[in-house]
Amino acid sequence: MNIPVDSIHKVLQAELALLWAAHRSAGLEGYMCLYSLPEQVPFRSREPGIAFWFSPENTQEAVQLVLHHFNRGMLPNTSLLLNPVVHRKNDDGSYTPLGSGIIWATSLCLGVEVLNKNSAERIWELGGLASTFYRGENNQAGLKIIAICDQAQPVAADGKTITGCRELYELAYINSPQYAQFYLLSGITYLSNNGLFHHDDIAELFPKGVLSETADMDKIAQESAVNVQKILDAAYCWKAYEHHHSLYQKFGTDPEDVPNNMGFFTLVARDIELFDATGPMRKDADEMFEFIVPGLVPRGSVTLLAGTGGSGKSSLAHQLCVLAATDYEPGEEAPRWLGQRVAIEKCKGVCIYFSGEDGPPIINARASIFDPKGRARRLMFQRTDFGDGIAFRKHLERLHRIPDIPIMVIDPARKYLSGGEEDSNAVNDFFETVEEFAISKNTAVVVVHHLQKGAHPTSAAEVLDMLRGSQVFVDRPRVIIGMFRDGPYTIAGLAKNNIPPNLGMVSEERVFARDPRRLQLIWLPGHDGVRNANLSPEEIEKLAEEARLEGRL
Repeated sequence: MNIPVDSIHKVLQAELALLWAAHRSAGLEGYMCLYSLPEQVPFRSREPGIAFWFSPENTQEAVQLVLHHFNRGMLPNTSLLLNPVVHRKNDDGSYTPLGSGIIWATSLCLGVEVLNKNSAERIWELGGLASTFYRGENNQAGLKIIAICDQAQPVAADGKTITGCRELYELAYINSPQYAQFYLLSGITYLSNNGLFHHDDIAELFPKGVLSETADMDKIAQESAVNVQKILDAAYCWKAYEHHHSLYQKFGTDPEDVPNNMGFFTLVARDIELFDATGPMRKDADEMFEFIVPGLVPRGSVTLLAGTGGSGKSSLAHQLCVLAATDYEPGEEAPRWLGQRVAIEKCKGVCIYFSGEDGPPIINARASIFDPKGRARRLMFQRTDFGDGIAFRKHLERLHRIPDIPIMVIDPARKYLSGGEEDSNAVNDFFETVEEFAISKNTAVVVVHHLQKGAHPTSAAEVLDMLRGSQVFVDRPRVIIGMFRDGPYTIAGLAKNNIPPNLGMVSEERVFARDPRRLQLIWLPGHDGVRNANLSPEEIEKLAEEARLEGRL
């Protein structure tokens, strides 16, 4: 193995710069230490017992030391470990630990053990960062895990790690305790008692392009910070739920809920397969129901946006992504989408748009209309050349590492199926994939779909009978927004809605005028803007009172 020095140098420099930024963000200044163990277990080294203390000012010297002892990967060599704990240098030359702005864990798959994808997902869901180690040709040989802390964390009882490190390791649930406490630098290979392990680049812990050479490390550290108590609570629940991922996913991470939840598990004979078939969703699922667009587009579930050709589905979906990905000034009024105010306070993360039909020229042209000042800086467009549903599913697994994804648009569905639109199995697999993503990431997934050729619905409800392809397109989405043309106007309304009415779902069909110059739908005012209006709550209450008086209720 002969590795280019320049590439390793950049990786090491970026990693140490990020760690120092995390410490600064937590209010810590001092020294970290590069070292090799005095013994040959669990890591082998040519020169045991090395200890080099360095501050941010001499980080370059630290990088050169790592490169020197690594010897371009040629054995025998010494791959230096890092102690990420910040220390104060005393007058007598000794060092006293202060704490750390990160917590970490190293979880390696030993022997024939196979990495479970849920291990990384549990970390990502909490805002932590995790990506895989390599061992030879095996690119799933364990996880490098860190979490940037929103405040300085104290040294743990073991005197070697930080409060929260053990919990990160437990959440990964990969049995390698002899390696858990060590921080392995990216870019270099470590010779252990269980083989050679390598993590390519600290940038792999982040979405592609975030940790570039010109990245603002201080800003990244601040934006990636998590509250460690969330991780401690999650680890407690993970252990209390006996490391059953199903229980952990459905019950959540509130320690106060554990007794009642385990009581329910006991009622189903502690049979995990039976629980999977009967168990409830998280206790707080309804209480925490959130909307990107109140009354229309919920987070944590799939919304189908379906309509006739020329009704503006793609433009409308693109516009919603732009509105959600824009950072608004304090006091700036939230924009409307289909007449509803966008919940901009729920749209703080990366918004993703899969464009399967429109290429860069159309996307860029629409973007120049929707966002002429380039304010939608959190909008990520995805490629269209997945080829099949399997590749699409694997790509979604990579997107799981993004901490917060308020909305993801898939336009149109047929471009991301593993079979045809009439193939119920292929469509069901597609919805299984995007629904799992929506629930686990609390993302509003909006799927754009076409109607049958020649379809001419006269109401939103009729859209259900005219959807192209399998019945699965009707059955699986929680919400279906139907769109169609009515002369010069566009009509939009809920064709299907499986959300409790007390959450304020829009009940009427709305009438919009099209603005072809701005690619916008303008909601008509007053009575003209409402089509097929339902009874008002006051009218319903009056009817109910009359029914009670007459003994009909």
